[in-house]
Amino acid sequence: MPREHEDPLSAATRALADATATLSRMLGEQARTVVPEVGDAVAQSLREASRGLAQASETVTRTAESAATTGRGAARRAEERARAAAERAESRARAAAERADAAGERAESRARAAAERADAAGERAESRRRQKVDRTRADLLDAAARVIAAKGYEGASVGDIAAEAGYTKGAVYAHFGSKEEVFLALAREQLHITIESPDATIPGVSVDGVDEEAVADWLCGAQDDPRILLSLEFLAYGLRHPEASGELARLHVASHEVLADQVAEVRRAREGDDAEPGTTQEDRDTALAVISVMNVAALEGRLTGSPHLSPRAGARVIARLLS
Repeated sequence: MPREHEDPLSAATRALADATATLSRMLGEQARTVVPEVGDAVAQSLREASRGLAQASETVTRTAESAATTGRGAARRAEERARAAAERAESRARAAAERADAAGERAESRARAAAERADAAGERAESRRRQKVDRTRADLLDAAARVIAAKGYEGASVGDIAAEAGYTKGAVYAHFGSKEEVFLALAREQLHITIESPDATIPGVSVDGVDEEAVADWLCGAQDDPRILLSLEFLAYGLRHPEASGELARLHVASHEVLADQVAEVRRAREGDDAEPGTTQEDRDTALAVISVMNVAALEGRLTGSPHLSPRAGARVIARLLS
């Protein structure tokens, strides 16, 4: 080991050994130069010095061993302190990690809650927007039905429809785009009601028979119902606009089929077990006759005021057709 790296005890031991060797050499040289009687005294002094050096060496050795033992104990204590410090640091790190995880979970929970609130608010806003759109659209269609029934499709304008509904013309264009789209949407709505509604049947007509008074009252009300005039407008528009005739034709055929099914139901109830099942061509013919009578009684009766074309006359004819 280089001397600059020696610990103090090693250096002391080495210095003691060097001193012993030097003293022995010097005393030996002196012993050779003195008279014999003095040599014994010198030898005795040398022996005493050697014993002193040996004792000093033993003391140094014991001190070194004690220091080594003390050093090992100190090292163990230092190691234990280091291990305890490491355990404390690890415990603090775990606690910090747990706090960080808990904080992250709380932050994530708050973020989820905020996102849910935002989604709910967005859904409510979208629901309100849809409700407003649907309400505006329904208002415009109701107004269009009144205006077109009164003025006809050709005579009605977008401005008329908007004014009747209490909106601007921009609202009409925003929801439909044009007067034609308003009219076609109205036709689809009215005809789909006839097709899909469970109540889309002739009041007073059931499997139990025909109540003429109820049919007559219904026809009287139909005279003032704009849907009667609208049905004629739908037919006229389909005839004048071939591009729309296909869709309107399908809707009219479907609405006629609904009435034919009602006629067939009345017939099967009247004929009992001998009745032909389903809807027959005769049922469809009868339905055509009923529709014709309804239109004449509602429209021509209102125009002429003749009792022969009145709702009550129409009700009598319908009762005979279904009996």
